[in-house]
Amino acid sequence: MYVHIQDAGDLKREFTPAGFRDAEPSAKLRPFMNEVIDRMPQQRFAGIAFGTEFCENLLPSRAATEAVVESARANALPVLYYTPYCSDTGIESLRPLLACLPPGSEVAFSDWGVLNVLRREFPLLRPVQGRLLHKGLRDPRITGLYSIEGVHNATLDALRQSNVGSASYAAFLKRMGIVTVELENLIQGVDLSAVVQGIEVAVPFPYGFVSTSRICQAAALHYRKVEKFQPGSPCRHECQTHLLEYTYSTSPFPNTSQQFWLKGNTYFFTHTLQMVDSLLALPNLRLIFQPRLPMVAS
Repeated sequence: MYVHIQDAGDLKREFTPAGFRDAEPSAKLRPFMNEVIDRMPQQRFAGIAFGTEFCENLLPSRAATEAVVESARANALPVLYYTPYCSDTGIESLRPLLACLPPGSEVAFSDWGVLNVLRREFPLLRPVQGRLLHKGLRDPRITGLYSIEGVHNATLDALRQSNVGSASYAAFLKRMGIVTVELENLIQGVDLSAVVQGIEVAVPFPYGFVSTSRICQAAALHYRKVEKFQPGSPCRHECQTHLLEYTYSTSPFPNTSQQFWLKGNTYFFTHTLQMVDSLLALPNLRLIFQPRLPMVAS
């Protein structure tokens, strides 16, 4: 199991789930995270994930990246470096960060342009398909309804499929040098038996994402109405201090207890404890434990 760290200082913690008990900054989310930690095996983490999946404005600095790489090397820990979907500006910001990574490091990409840069300019790094490229229905308002035993079985079977279950798609990944993919732990479940042989699966938890966008609601807080929600708006990392909780008070469906959060440009949902237990029980998966809602600045 890997752990998604915020900075090199996290490597000074007790390097087990219990060592990250206080990592989540939100008082709203901390009780949930503590419940998850209590259910996890208290074993030392085998590797680290670092970086950001969802916003190029949260890319770590070169100094922070070098500090993490050096700490990982000193602790003999492998590195999985997260990268987001990128504009041309984001690509330019990413290049010097990728140059800091030692040969053999894994880079999770969420953008085919980033994969192109990896293949052309950093052939010694190992690309990993990030979970943003895992195709599946993610809406927690409706997918939970299909998980009721004995209901909508044919639909549930279809919704549990993954693009990695396609032989032609898996062959394409292998041609690109990709042997590891991240899958989302969807509420309706994922049919891992359909994943093509030879593809390693990694799953981040205990947060899933519903949707993400270049338009950031938090960044628009200080603007007049006519100026809000514009792509490319100046970012002051407002997402680091603003977290919105959504409830289904007017939903016609019975699954109103599912938690649903907006942080920055991304909607997240919390995995249920049953989902966490099921994930921990699965063999042959690389789990990526995210002790914070994964929208943090390094």
